[in-house]
Amino acid sequence: MRRGGVLILLIGLLLILGAIALFLFFPGAGGGLVGGPVPTSALPTEVPEVEVVRARVDIPANTVISDSVTLLDVITIPQTEFDPNQNFSRTSDLIGKLTTRPFRANEIIVAAALTNPGLSQQIPSAEPDRARDKAYPFIVNNLSGVADQIIPGDFVDVVATFSVPRRESYPTGQRLEEQGGVPVPVLERSLTDLTLNSTKTIVQRAQVLRIIRPQVSAEATPDPATAPEQSSSLPQVDASGQPIEPSSGQAPGEVTANTWTVLLAVNNQEIELMEFALASNARMVLVLRGAGDAAFEPTIGVTLDLLISEFGLPLPRSQPPQVVSEQEAFTPEPTRTPAPTRVP
Repeated sequence: MRRGGVLILLIGLLLILGAIALFLFFPGAGGGLVGGPVPTSALPTEVPEVEVVRARVDIPANTVISDSVTLLDVITIPQTEFDPNQNFSRTSDLIGKLTTRPFRANEIIVAAALTNPGLSQQIPSAEPDRARDKAYPFIVNNLSGVADQIIPGDFVDVVATFSVPRRESYPTGQRLEEQGGVPVPVLERSLTDLTLNSTKTIVQRAQVLRIIRPQVSAEATPDPATAPEQSSSLPQVDASGQPIEPSSGQAPGEVTANTWTVLLAVNNQEIELMEFALASNARMVLVLRGAGDAAFEPTIGVTLDLLISEFGLPLPRSQPPQVVSEQEAFTPEPTRTPAPTRVP
């Protein structure tokens, strides 16, 4: 009986140890038992988050996004919800874009509703007490266009110099003319057509919207030294009548005789002034303003009489004419032989 009892105890102990090992290595085996261990599972992988641009406020359609601080906001969303073909992660990628449909506040900006703005959307909005500007094309060259140092967004003034014709009647002497049998002295005059200049700043604070340069031609470029001088408002042309195109490979600091079109934002009154100057063959040049210069500078213009009376230009006194004798006029002087060079 003792041996049988010991054997039963050993068998029970083995069963207990086997059950413990079963629960330790196979915890799911006892899940059906009351009070058994709770089955465990691995934690899901966390999805990383990325930044996406959304509308901070309501953005109407046909709006050029120029102020990213006021119009746009950046939030984070799960990477699985980010579409790289439609969504943006940086506000700088949307600067200068035009909305084709309205966006509500907190709505994510999508590329399908954006496009590049046309010239009409780039024209600045109307200022107080001033009509909205229009785009006006103005042809300049390397001199009238500030040596091609202007970029879109700059502000320029337009200065025009007009040629004004004047006829001068100058007394040359007197002659006796018989009138009714009585000799009467009559004053004789000579008529001379003069061309006087008048310079005035006709446009101030015109914004440069765009600069259009002609395509570079592979053909030989014209020689600037032989090109005729023309009005700054007209393009320079070659012998065939074609506009002179700019040459490639221009070194820094060099100015090439080019022509290009500058689109200016001006109102109707300023357009009329520039068109009148062009029709009068006036010389027109652009003057580049410094950054932040928004002042309107009143000027009185310049003519010769204003230059003398207002700005103190000294007027030279006429010198007596040189009287050349007959001997000096008709007797040639012998050619002088140069003296030999002396060594100091």
